[in-house]
Amino acid sequence: MEMTSFLVCPQCHGELVRSGAVFHCRECATAYPVVDEVPQFDAPKPGQADPDNGGRDARRDYWNRGWEARFQGDHAFLSGLNTPSDWAAYLAPAMEKLRSCGHVSCVEARREVVNGKVVLDIGCGGGTTGAILAYCGAHYIGLDHSSNAAVYSLRHLKGVGGEGFTVQGNAESLPIRSNSIDIIYSNGVLHHTPNFVTAMDEVYRVLKPGGTAIIALYATYSTQFGVLRLLGILRGRLSRAAIERWMGEASEGDWRTADRLNPWTETFSEKQLRQAMRKYDVGNLSFRKNGSPIGELPRIGASLSRHALVQRIDRALEPWLGSMLIMSFGK
Repeated sequence: MEMTSFLVCPQCHGELVRSGAVFHCRECATAYPVVDEVPQFDAPKPGQADPDNGGRDARRDYWNRGWEARFQGDHAFLSGLNTPSDWAAYLAPAMEKLRSCGHVSCVEARREVVNGKVVLDIGCGGGTTGAILAYCGAHYIGLDHSSNAAVYSLRHLKGVGGEGFTVQGNAESLPIRSNSIDIIYSNGVLHHTPNFVTAMDEVYRVLKPGGTAIIALYATYSTQFGVLRLLGILRGRLSRAAIERWMGEASEGDWRTADRLNPWTETFSEKQLRQAMRKYDVGNLSFRKNGSPIGELPRIGASLSRHALVQRIDRALEPWLGSMLIMSFGK
């Protein structure tokens, strides 16, 4: 896959020309460096403090440092997967487990859907999903706000023998050519984007006519986030602004480093998303919930879900109280 067939300037959508380790926009003359083979479309400018006070740089810094810590911690085992055979041995049981729990990467984005298609993964993270999609035959483009995530995701894409590339960028200003992507996949990411409507405008812009978008977001009506909001109220977070801050601060603890707290998390309902989608010309709009309503309860969920009866109750509650709301639509 040739990068310039898909990449454009995220500011003006102008054509990009590569010269050494820099992409230049023909229209606005903005320069974008390439670091470790990953174009940097939303990195701090030279001499700019990172992070700023609560804005884009703070969000980037939180996820960048968080992924750095996770690659040295619970994700460190991925560095030992260096060849397609290594990855195949890891992915076969991992994907079977994901299928059994109805994970979006093995249901909506299963092999039959992504094979031979150009897939843009918004929020590629550590690269496991990219490896799965490439293993299933996708032509893969990974994008993440964290440059660390994008670099590791590219490494894992190469390890699995996949075709494609990754970039560092922002979901609210995608560096992707309009009407160029067959399938847009985003799992557990766009609820961390403060301007969700802008991000969805970008999703619609880059999706090909006849293409499919698969977007998984945190569900408002779920045990996990219902309990989280209740805890916030009990701690005195009574105003809407206070609850919004609490939802960020109290979630995504696996990525915390030092005293950094997640700057932004929101949740969505099906009604809210249906209203948001009215502005677009889409077809086959559908929703599904996924996640373990009991298993994801704080502190007690994991122990309760070991029991067979609880597991059956959990599966029965999932369509109503699962933590992930998966939206799919065609353009």
